[in-house]
Amino acid sequence: MHMKYSLCSCFKGNDTLDNSQLRFIAQDNSYVDYTGTKIFARQYWLMTVAALYKTMKLNAKNGVENCFYELMPSSSCTHADNPACRVMLEQFGTRAYLDIEFKQPCDWIHHATSDMEPKEIGKKIATMFHAHLEQFLECDCQLIILKSHRQNKLSWHFVAVCSKDGKEYLFRDSLAVMAAMEAWDEAADLSMFDYHEKGSVKNAIDMSVYSTHKLFRIYGNQKEGSNSGPLIFACYYPKKHGKPRFRDMLVLQPYSAEPARGQFELVGVESTTKLKRQRIGRAQASAEPKARKRAKVGFSHSHLALEQFFFGLDIWKDAKLHLQKYFKDGINFDAAQFKSIDTVYVPLCTTKCPFNKGSYNGAHRTNHSYLYIYFGSGSCFWFCQDIDCKGKKKQIDFPLDLKMRMREVYQRKKAITIQI
Repeated sequence: MHMKYSLCSCFKGNDTLDNSQLRFIAQDNSYVDYTGTKIFARQYWLMTVAALYKTMKLNAKNGVENCFYELMPSSSCTHADNPACRVMLEQFGTRAYLDIEFKQPCDWIHHATSDMEPKEIGKKIATMFHAHLEQFLECDCQLIILKSHRQNKLSWHFVAVCSKDGKEYLFRDSLAVMAAMEAWDEAADLSMFDYHEKGSVKNAIDMSVYSTHKLFRIYGNQKEGSNSGPLIFACYYPKKHGKPRFRDMLVLQPYSAEPARGQFELVGVESTTKLKRQRIGRAQASAEPKARKRAKVGFSHSHLALEQFFFGLDIWKDAKLHLQKYFKDGINFDAAQFKSIDTVYVPLCTTKCPFNKGSYNGAHRTNHSYLYIYFGSGSCFWFCQDIDCKGKKKQIDFPLDLKMRMREVYQRKKAITIQI
């Protein structure tokens, strides 16, 4: 790929091969070999925006998945043909960008985060990211927000358009963006987005996407072999009417566009592998961790339509009856929060531990546990916030008849209309 880009300089007079228009594009393109084994492959292309858009349209017409990514050029490129990156960086700058992803249900470390609506977490990050860029860069910022949510996972991509006095400014490369992200990580409490998964601490904000030659998924494209669905335009932040053009939703932007763009005077970080996140694990490393105040559980419904929807379902009434029998010491469904059309969050006012790991007859003396009910799959999970139980969950089985009725409601193909 680097060599091909370098060779394009020989054809600079030819508009179709002008390297001022070509950019690095990666494509996940698996195939089945002669033995019938599926081989996961990745191809690399040099394409103009027009050629990429035309290819995506043709693939969609022929029923072929679009799995294209922008591949970021780097000032710290160690490839033998690294002049390719140098030449490309002369033509293209990089917008600030952000990748957010977390599963649902998610085992958040901080109670305040677990008590938020899942989509409100994305909005919270957008607000913080926008405020940081405007303050740190002393500029005006407009976020282009893309999303590709699925049943058990939420995902957003943010692309920031930063301008001063009406002129857009770009970063030199992804490493310069990483420097801005490192400043944000040091200035803000991003640990509130930490969660446990498979025994390790992760963060909803993916800081690895700024390393050398990392990929960033393009609008209208999906992850190959998954049910992620394509990235679609959600909105601007702050609010703005209309929808951006395809080329405006890309991270790499040419300096030569009209009006011309400038470049931020920001040096990239020295590390080209990953952004150091020293704050992760600080609470576990502390010899005397600070006690966390427990928030009062209160009745909260953000979406009246969801409340009306669930209260009219027999499966919701039957699920409550079953859980009341399971939690014989009481369960307060008035505190339930309806997260989505098929997900309910229920905080529990009990010190019981689903794994009986507490020192007080298996219970913890101070504890917060909660339930996530997934009606689409007919499943219920019990989580415990104690440090010894992080990253674990216990499944509470519904009766088979109830589970099948839950799935039937959500797998029907007839549309459901809710009128309030």
